[in-house]
Amino acid sequence: MKKIVVLGGGGFIGGHLAKRLKNEGHFVRICDIKDHEYFQHDDICTEFIKGDLTNPVVVAQVIDEDIDEVYQLAADMGGAGYIFTGENDANVMHNSAAINLNVAKEAV
Repeated sequence: MKKIVVLGGGGFIGGHLAKRLKNEGHFVRICDIKDHEYFQHDDICTEFIKGDLTNPVVVAQVIDEDIDEVYQLAADMGGAGYIFTGENDANVMHNSAAINLNVAKEAV
């Protein structure tokens, strides 16, 4: 059994990935800023942490030394009204880059 973290597991793809990994018998920890819309946490993961991955402290809590694999699917999505207006492009890019940088730093 591997210990796996799925970042962004509250989303469509991340939730399905987590569910498959859990069904294969792995320990699955999800971290997302929101709950999954369609699945109950017990159905898709062993542990769910609600947190903002732009915060390096949260990332450090989620990715500990005994993790075998990390799937980084988290991004600033904000919904169609937020994404498609063009008014939030800099925030979307900044937040998504911050998530990726925090995860890379913690993975090292």
